[in-house]
Amino acid sequence: MSFSDFFKSPFSRRSDASSLPSPPPAPEEDVIAPPSEVDFAAILLAAGVTPEQRSKILKAQELLRTLPNETPVPVKRDIVEAAFRAFDVSTQEIVAAASKQIEALRAFTRTGEEHTQRVLAEGNHQITLLESKIAGVKASMDREVAAQALRTRSTLDQINEVQPVLQFFARDGSAPSPLEAHATVSGPGEGSQGESVDVQFDAGR
Repeated sequence: MSFSDFFKSPFSRRSDASSLPSPPPAPEEDVIAPPSEVDFAAILLAAGVTPEQRSKILKAQELLRTLPNETPVPVKRDIVEAAFRAFDVSTQEIVAAASKQIEALRAFTRTGEEHTQRVLAEGNHQITLLESKIAGVKASMDREVAAQALRTRSTLDQINEVQPVLQFFARDGSAPSPLEAHATVSGPGEGSQGESVDVQFDAGR
């Protein structure tokens, strides 16, 4: 087991960078674990710190906590060393175990920081893809609005050319008056300047 197994990425990678990436899944409860929920026993075991070494450190911590704060450090050291000698444990073993445990915890922190940087980089990459996709969609919307405006203008021009013929030959007066064609063309979203496009034409002009 490596320290990387303790971290999970909220992003799913896609091989096709041109396609719209899937939104990241909802973070699981154990993606960001509060410090009280970090499994330090598993972390230290993965780093090669044995349960026996951890036990020695825990006993030293408990013993130090039982000593009064006002006790001079040299006296504390003599008391602790005497207690461990009674269990045939040398201070060198305590120092080695503590050093190994601290280095393992520092390595775990470094791994977490590296993982965080990778997540941030992937997140920024996803944001860039999404922004590019959004810009492309907006450009397509603007083109469609402009195209529909041209179609409407051409259609109204055709209506204005046919309307006089209808009025001239409809002698019974049933022909409608010259058509007042107002065509309102609104885009499906925002226009190129962030506003909807409203185009009106008068067929009688």
